[in-house]
Amino acid sequence: MPRTARLSRDDWAAAALDALEQGGAAAVAIEPVAARLGASKSSCYWLFANREALLEAALDRWEHVQTDRVIAWLAGIPEPAERLRALVRGALASVAGADLALSLLAELRNAADVSDAAAVAVRRAVDRVSRRRLAAIEAIFTDLGHPAEHARHLAAAGYSVYLGTAALRRIDAAPADTDAYVDAVLAALLR
Repeated sequence: MPRTARLSRDDWAAAALDALEQGGAAAVAIEPVAARLGASKSSCYWLFANREALLEAALDRWEHVQTDRVIAWLAGIPEPAERLRALVRGALASVAGADLALSLLAELRNAADVSDAAAVAVRRAVDRVSRRRLAAIEAIFTDLGHPAEHARHLAAAGYSVYLGTAALRRIDAAPADTDAYVDAVLAALLR
């Protein structure tokens, strides 16, 4: 982006999210994010009070792109079994190196000071996103006619498959035949 262009909060949040995905919460600092954008540090302070506010914006963007949009897309699929198929296919096909939630959880586990403002913000975002994702999956199983407790268990199993697949992809151990893998996961969840 040319230096003369005026950068929006969303431009900064997107660049901060890229930094977050590549290097964790520690990578979200104003100077390197400004460098990514070809902007001055001071231009960030017109939009964000501090680094923590920039990190919060990146986490909000992650939630919007990776959760809000997916939940809205799922709402447009009226048949619950097809909604589940679409979710599983999309999730297992799109898991690149790892889900950001998985990476951030690992980072939190290894953090020396979990009371640090960045760690607290990350923990809140990961918890909120995970709970929202689980609730959306649980709603599908409820719509399929499962009792609430069983739907909750199936949702946890389905989300675990997603996070587990992301972890396996990080070490190049995920099943290579994505279609057969998706079919096996769906058969297990829909039986």
